[in-house]
Amino acid sequence: MTQKIGFVGLGAMGRPMSKNIIGKGNYELIVYDVVDRAVEELVAHGAKAAASAAEVAENSDVIITMLPNSPDVEAAVLGPGGVLEGMRPGSTLIDMSTIDPATTRKVAAAVQAKGCSMLDAPVGRSTANAEDGTLLIMAGGEEDVFEACKPILSCMGSDLVHCGPIGSGEIVKIVNNMLTGIIVTANAEALTLGVKAGVKLETLLQVLRSTAANNGHLHATYPVKALKGDFSPGFAVRLAYKDMNLALSLGGQLSVPLSVAASSTQLFNMARGLGHDNHDYTSVISVVEECAGVKVRID
Repeated sequence: MTQKIGFVGLGAMGRPMSKNIIGKGNYELIVYDVVDRAVEELVAHGAKAAASAAEVAENSDVIITMLPNSPDVEAAVLGPGGVLEGMRPGSTLIDMSTIDPATTRKVAAAVQAKGCSMLDAPVGRSTANAEDGTLLIMAGGEEDVFEACKPILSCMGSDLVHCGPIGSGEIVKIVNNMLTGIIVTANAEALTLGVKAGVKLETLLQVLRSTAANNGHLHATYPVKALKGDFSPGFAVRLAYKDMNLALSLGGQLSVPLSVAASSTQLFNMARGLGHDNHDYTSVISVVEECAGVKVRID
């Protein structure tokens, strides 16, 4: 019998991820989003539409949520008309949002109390990877649940990592995004300093890429985004700011000092103040440029 999959949250990542479930797997897909046109787009690709998250769950063996933040996940799962309301014993919830691990554990406890199972499975990489099904998926939860869900996850990701018990996927994702945010802001400061001091940007890039200072963003994001004046979002500043704050919150809970992360978070917040909320997170270089009175661009 064909397995029935539900998908709640058809945003920039959820939309292509759900399309790959239809395109790469032998599944029936039912979807819900608060934006009607997002649902209509998926229906045109062969999905069925639901009127609520609860209706998605009522008609699914596995329900996937992909939502912006912790309050959204709580509302969509635990709130009126939410996923939990419609879940049947034996069904599974996979939350692929990037949220606070404490919220993940709260939701998981409610799901398990209903005789259901749950994975937290946030994703890494870009919208382009979401489109071609090559995301990195970091999963937390029981290993047998992870193994059972692998065929579904493989429709969306090329690299699947079981990180440990429930909440572990979120922890790994938060640590990853914290370090990424630090690297992105450090690149902005380093490149601006070098250019303001009179060195050609191309020379800086050549040297930095050849030393221990090398990082993927000097190759894959900065040269095709901010350094060309293209701020169209691959990963938006507002999301980077959200994830940095998740890291600071987790650090506070565990008494881990995160002074470098705090400085990076401040730069992302300043970028938001300059109108870059929905721009690519490499646009954080604009903050440093404005203070330094210089533009850092590839000729």
